[in-house]
Amino acid sequence: MEINLAPTVSDYYLDDNLVTLIIGPVGSGKTLGSIAKLERLMYEQEPNDDGIRYTRWAVIRNTYQELKDTTIKSFEGFFEDMLKFNWGNLTAVYDHDGVHAEFLFRSLDKPGDMRKLLSLEITGAYLNEMRELSHDTLQNVISRLGRYPYPKDGPGCTKSNVVADTNSFSDDHWIYNLFMTDQRPADYSVYRQPPALLDDNTINPKAENLENLPHDYYQRQVAGATENFIDIMLKVKMVALKDGKPVYPEFNERLHVIDHTLLGPPNPDRGLICGGDNGRWSGYLIGQVDALGRVVIFDELVSDDVNLTDFSSIIQSHLQQNYPKYKLETWIDPWAANQRGQVNDATMFKVYNKAQLHPRTSSTGSPDTMVEGVKKKFGKMTVGQPDIIISNKCKKLIRGLNGGYSYRRINVSGEKYAEKPDKGPYSHICNAFEFLIDGMGGSRELLSNNKYTEPIKIESEWSPI
Repeated sequence: MEINLAPTVSDYYLDDNLVTLIIGPVGSGKTLGSIAKLERLMYEQEPNDDGIRYTRWAVIRNTYQELKDTTIKSFEGFFEDMLKFNWGNLTAVYDHDGVHAEFLFRSLDKPGDMRKLLSLEITGAYLNEMRELSHDTLQNVISRLGRYPYPKDGPGCTKSNVVADTNSFSDDHWIYNLFMTDQRPADYSVYRQPPALLDDNTINPKAENLENLPHDYYQRQVAGATENFIDIMLKVKMVALKDGKPVYPEFNERLHVIDHTLLGPPNPDRGLICGGDNGRWSGYLIGQVDALGRVVIFDELVSDDVNLTDFSSIIQSHLQQNYPKYKLETWIDPWAANQRGQVNDATMFKVYNKAQLHPRTSSTGSPDTMVEGVKKKFGKMTVGQPDIIISNKCKKLIRGLNGGYSYRRINVSGEKYAEKPDKGPYSHICNAFEFLIDGMGGSRELLSNNKYTEPIKIESEWSPI
């Protein structure tokens, strides 16, 4: 099959590194380039003793519905009637020109799907829309590469690769940390296509695949779309995608966030009030309450798959180095503080206590009350300044409050959302924030307006506008 690939897609297509990733806007030909690359690799596999080139490819998408409605449809469009599908087990076979290729279509939206992935013996894999998949998925797939064809039947596997594509993602996504920094392994490659739109929302003349799209394709995408969607899906900017309903629409970055260089250090005559939450993306916040009851968040610590004991040691070291003379208390999850860990019998309360983080739990009986307490605090001003001030050092918290921490949209007709916030990358840092606000009396302020009278000192150049 003859195909014309755009310049970036062509470079990606020809790259034989272990893992190759292409990032681009919708409609840019990423999926076509990925499937074409699989075709090239299966034709370049060395033949077995019987003269046939055998390969087996796992094709992975995050949900079954997206796998069926988009990924498989793309394969049907590319190979047309040259693929024979078995819809019972979601496999397809290509058997032409001395090439025998199997495609195993797999989704990862059910318990046990990852375990099934670990049982595969494959040549290589295609991770479609990789931003929706976990780092574990990539690592587990790599562990299954090169297992087919078998050496007893010929030269064995001579083409074992992971092919991946995705729309853009935020700069704290695991893909960014692995592919877009100096941490990228030598045998990983990344290709970033030009944006479809320029900053003024006009068509980028360097955009790829325009000749294969309707003339008004991107203009239709812009009409009615949010700025966030346009930035990520069309301009390939690396910012967080806001797909649900924000938990805190009251948060205003221009009002509540301050440049850290304009923010004085914590008052040495007052203790620090901190918040912590443990999980896959653990979070810890360092703040202080001024005499008027306003909260200033100075610092954050976050982790990715670090156990509770190690994370508490990281926090302890950070506090000793940066806040050595301050007394402190740490407010933690009142519902999980005494739950035992999966690895040992230590509870979060015991671990934090051992690390001298002085854990405390509130008597607030409802997460909803905590949320409402934060909302009320965000909506208040005192002596012309907001009741919550956050240093711009706290990037994860700010992204969470900007919509990363949200109520997940439910796939039904109309605007319907889950009743509880989604447990995603921003939930733990935002939960830590809720515990901190609750600990300093935020929930009690729902019923009381009692406050103190001494303002925190803030550089005069700072303006909430």
